[in-house]
Amino acid sequence: MADNKQELKTVTKQEVANAIGNSGIADSILRSFDVLAKQGQLIFPKGYNLGNQLKLMFTNISQNGNLSKVSAISVGETLTEAVIQGLEIDKKQCYFIARGNKLTMFRSYYGDIAVAKRTNLVKDIRARVIYKGDEYDLDTNEDGESIVVGHRTKLANMDNDIEGAYAWADLPNGKRIYCIMTWNEIQKNWAKSSDPSRNVQKDFPQEMAKRSVIRRLVKMLFNTCPTDTSEYVQALIGSYNRTTEDEYENKDYSEPSKKTTVANTIIDDETGEVIDATTPEQQEEPVADEEQE
Repeated sequence: MADNKQELKTVTKQEVANAIGNSGIADSILRSFDVLAKQGQLIFPKGYNLGNQLKLMFTNISQNGNLSKVSAISVGETLTEAVIQGLEIDKKQCYFIARGNKLTMFRSYYGDIAVAKRTNLVKDIRARVIYKGDEYDLDTNEDGESIVVGHRTKLANMDNDIEGAYAWADLPNGKRIYCIMTWNEIQKNWAKSSDPSRNVQKDFPQEMAKRSVIRRLVKMLFNTCPTDTSEYVQALIGSYNRTTEDEYENKDYSEPSKKTTVANTIIDDETGEVIDATTPEQQEEPVADEEQE
């Protein structure tokens, strides 16, 4: 096992060197990788092209002008978190924002779903919005959990006010679990956004509603997962929770973040999700495709 870890570290160094021309940032990434490798946690998703994704992410950060504002340490740690989660920026699963002198990484709901699937705790996650005029039925299953047993909508209803949203996850054991949120709950979550204008929520309320309910469902799955999960799954959950915490308002960005570790992988369950604060050029949010519906 030790030989495999050392081999992986060597390959990683070469990939990082090829992908990141900035030696300071490359060294920061390698230091974070080294911590995880020593703990046996340096595992990337099968088929994940580490070098290619690092290059694409670094190019995206450079083109947005963020490198002039943030520390090399924060860039290295943020890129580390992104690749640990196996996120693919070319699939719009994540994007980067400068907060003070620190770079932070945000996931779209595509990214939330991708990370959840990689843990193998779920087979699939989907979400739908409930519009005024829709016909839907809610019930309670044998475990006392709320479920959706029917939902019919019309094309014309999609121009109506939103009444709520729900997400469901299909588990490997065949069970399906739901997370249902009212429009009032969704708006309370949006109120926690570190962007006071909340332009993204105003422009894309349907997509942001889906993001909120998917985020809550994924957090519930992660924070109630079995304690005997593999080191790889623990590392994914830990990284996911650390970067989710970065999205909350009143977060102190004046100091560089702590070194990437796998300690304290489960954080307290938040009262709600926080929607991204983006600059105008970063406000693009993926539009759900038919499969997501």
